[in-house]
Amino acid sequence: MKKLKIFQITIVVLFIIFIFFFLRATDYTKEYQVNDINIKESYDKKKESYYFTFEYNDIILDYLYESNYKQKRNFINDIEIIEEDDNFCLIPKGDTLEFIPLCYNNKENTYYKNVSDNLKEQIPEEYLKTEKELKETYEDIKIYNKDYTYLLWNYDGFYYINEKENKKVDLFDKEIYNVNLITYTKDYLIIPDYDTDYTFDKFYRISLKDGDVKDYKLKEKIYFDSYYPGYEKNKLYIVDNKEELMYELNVKNGKIEKIKPQILNNNKWEEVGIKTLVNQDKEFKYKTNYNYVLKENDLYLNYNEHDIKTRIDSDVTSIVRIKNNLIFYLKKDTLYVFDPLTGSKKLLNYFEWNFNYKNMIYVD
Repeated sequence: MKKLKIFQITIVVLFIIFIFFFLRATDYTKEYQVNDINIKESYDKKKESYYFTFEYNDIILDYLYESNYKQKRNFINDIEIIEEDDNFCLIPKGDTLEFIPLCYNNKENTYYKNVSDNLKEQIPEEYLKTEKELKETYEDIKIYNKDYTYLLWNYDGFYYINEKENKKVDLFDKEIYNVNLITYTKDYLIIPDYDTDYTFDKFYRISLKDGDVKDYKLKEKIYFDSYYPGYEKNKLYIVDNKEELMYELNVKNGKIEKIKPQILNNNKWEEVGIKTLVNQDKEFKYKTNYNYVLKENDLYLNYNEHDIKTRIDSDVTSIVRIKNNLIFYLKKDTLYVFDPLTGSKKLLNYFEWNFNYKNMIYVD
């Protein structure tokens, strides 16, 4: 009886060990062909993502899909090819991961919704979802999408817009045109007291959730000649160029402390000399699989640590915000959001942005 119990326990332990090693995430790279197209498929367990390259007519297209690890290999079982002259799209198909058309148009990799009309007509309708129509207008702002929260500077405060309400957030008695010290934390938008000159010792905290405002008095005076390298959760980091100091501001309780100079690099803190930060406009680097670049008004995406670039839009005025895999950007007087899986969507239109847009648009 005792030997039987030992045998049973041994079997259970061996089974658990087998399941652990069999199911655990593993980096791998595998090459195969589908419809004479060369595919390289890999998984990166640190980035929790699958990465694919497709070689067709000596052109390489790529695609990244964030996902937990799966035992399956060879995710692609078919590829539809549509062509027009030298332009083409590949439409990978599989039953486990989600894929989108990958296109080459006008001698560059191009997001499939921006290809030529003749090529787009051949893309299945399921990938070409139509944009939402105008929902409403508030303070001359045309609103097409309320999936996000918007805080739009109106020179003495903000217009606050989200799915629940539209309202004004009044802050100052006078109109202010240069507001380069507005920034985000995880849950709030932060703006210093612009009723003062040269230095400030008070800031306003605006909730991204409901637009409520709270102000805090600081024990330190900070010069407006400062910048924010970034934040971590609801702690904001400030570099005072004039005093050559770095601060950590807890925006939940208004406590501010001088700290050793440091930067956040892919979720790891690194100590640096203050001269590395002063007047350098350094930015924290956050962990992401997506890298967006604006070059000569063309907006490109490349997947982190990979050199292949895909043009996702043209005639872009500026990048408004990058958050995780999303990018919010401005084209003339219209705000858009781009998601790598669903493409660009029109969000807002405001004629004023034809003339003034810098430090005026905040979205979460």
